[in-house]
Amino acid sequence: MPRAVVFLASSLLLAACFTTTADFKNDAERFILENQQLSESVDATFTTAACDEPERQDVGTSFPCTAIDDQGRSWEFSIEITSSSEYEVNITRFP
Repeated sequence: MPRAVVFLASSLLLAACFTTTADFKNDAERFILENQQLSESVDATFTTAACDEPERQDVGTSFPCTAIDDQGRSWEFSIEITSSSEYEVNITRFP
């Protein structure tokens, strides 16, 4: 099984201190750009990331993100809020 598929099955759960929906958005963008485990698991380096701001901070709220890798390929992510200070990152579309 490719590492990317294993990564998707387990996803990533992240914890930080979020006080607004913009905090979730900004942190998710930064995570996609800077997380070494994500880059290694999909064998890509992301150069840009843009996430929609979630409508709410409620558990279960999801919001989309897109990213472009260093080869110009587009990736899509779904971010789900799992607590007031955590979210889960899933890749929803590979290039």
